[in-house]
Amino acid sequence: MGIIKGAKSAFQNRSIPDYDDFYSNSIGLWKRIWQGNPPWRTVKRTGLNPGKERLMDSLGAAKVLCNELANLTFSEQVDITVSDKDYDEYVQKVLQANGFWKNFSDLLELNFAIGGSVIKTYLENGNIKLDYVDADMFIPTRWDNRAIYDGIFISKTTKGKKYYTLFEWQYTEIATNEDGTQYSRIVIENHLFESDKKDEVGVEVALSVLYPTLQPVIYIDNVSDSIFSYMRPSVANNIDTNSPLGVSVFANALDTLKALDVAFDSFNREFVLGRKRIIVPVSAIRAVPDPENPGHMVRYFDAEDEVYQAMRKDETEELKIADNTMTLRVEEHVSAINALLNILCFQTGLSPGTLSFDAAQGLKTATEVISQNSKTYRTKQSHQNLIKETLEDTVKSIIILGIAIGDLKSVKDYEVTIGFDDSIIIDENAIIDNNIKLVGAGLKSKLKAIMQIQKCDEETAKRELEQIAKEGQVTGDEADMFNMDNGNNNPEDDEGDGDK
Repeated sequence: MGIIKGAKSAFQNRSIPDYDDFYSNSIGLWKRIWQGNPPWRTVKRTGLNPGKERLMDSLGAAKVLCNELANLTFSEQVDITVSDKDYDEYVQKVLQANGFWKNFSDLLELNFAIGGSVIKTYLENGNIKLDYVDADMFIPTRWDNRAIYDGIFISKTTKGKKYYTLFEWQYTEIATNEDGTQYSRIVIENHLFESDKKDEVGVEVALSVLYPTLQPVIYIDNVSDSIFSYMRPSVANNIDTNSPLGVSVFANALDTLKALDVAFDSFNREFVLGRKRIIVPVSAIRAVPDPENPGHMVRYFDAEDEVYQAMRKDETEELKIADNTMTLRVEEHVSAINALLNILCFQTGLSPGTLSFDAAQGLKTATEVISQNSKTYRTKQSHQNLIKETLEDTVKSIIILGIAIGDLKSVKDYEVTIGFDDSIIIDENAIIDNNIKLVGAGLKSKLKAIMQIQKCDEETAKRELEQIAKEGQVTGDEADMFNMDNGNNNPEDDEGDGDK
């Protein structure tokens, strides 16, 4: 891919890790597999066409797997809220303007496929924008055990017959004012390269060639946090243990994906090779000149001659016409594919049967309610923990830029809450019933119950309790459960509810 080499050329080898092999041999490979172009798909023909190639039929299990994980972990019903009302309205407006719900779902599928992705927050004409970046277009340059803080973004575009690559390095630094006081700031350095070839970075040119208003260096003062968030699947990187980069969810299941394609290709070819075949006597075959190739004879059996057929009578057995059609092995292929799908589920943290193959409907995914103790549920929770961190960082980036451009006032403390909609995975009524029982028994506070049921933060839950008290729309049992029968509407008073 050459992006590491290009970045080193742009920034004079400044603290840029050498991950060229990982990008080309790993991320590049996973992306091709997800796109339906695995290296094993091209196979050699045999028989009368030795040496020639054909494309193996592909089940596309990698794509289905990543799509299923994206659907399990995220949906448009995810609630993203900020405790401060002005901040919350501002964030919702920015997310809506940037098509966040649709774009993030697509980005999440690719994230599972290639092992990572980035949400970059930036300014354009005074408006906050979100850029959804693939892992192969980002190079980390500074990180710790929690997150990646500095990195280089790569953007590729074409103009006429030229190919352009923009390298954008974002990092934080400590600067000094004229009076000697120090402050933190974000620095964004931009370098543009031009090439005649698509796969080469080329030579550096002026930014004005493609971006007339873009400055070589941009500063965002008084900001210590990065304004991008790197996201990765909850899978340990066993390829490069010293790298902060993630790996694909199917990185360790490539042999299974190949076996699935081999089995699916055999399943489809079963119908080609198993077409009806009739054995006829040699004497029933006629030879006629080939009209398209003079001088050559073509042999054929005249199936239209239904009454008379001239043949020798010496051997009675040789005169018989026999049906030699093979029996299709449909059930055997379906069983083999399902066995391999269960192995794939095992390798990627899903319960057996999450993915299955049906002879009539093809590849299917499980839609039934999943137990909280199942392997699929635990895997989903593990991925959601990392997704939650990414969404929280993205919201904070939006607020940082909103304050920087004067759209928002600086608020010292605020809380970001991410509420995932698990109604497909877990019965929502069961969650409500369970919370009512726990609160009624004095084993859980009513505040925590509302936070879990409505997927909101503590301040929102308090306001909800106050609103319930004001409306007075509660039954005797509910008033008893929320400790409001004696006029006590204090949401902090959670002790002894179960004794009422």
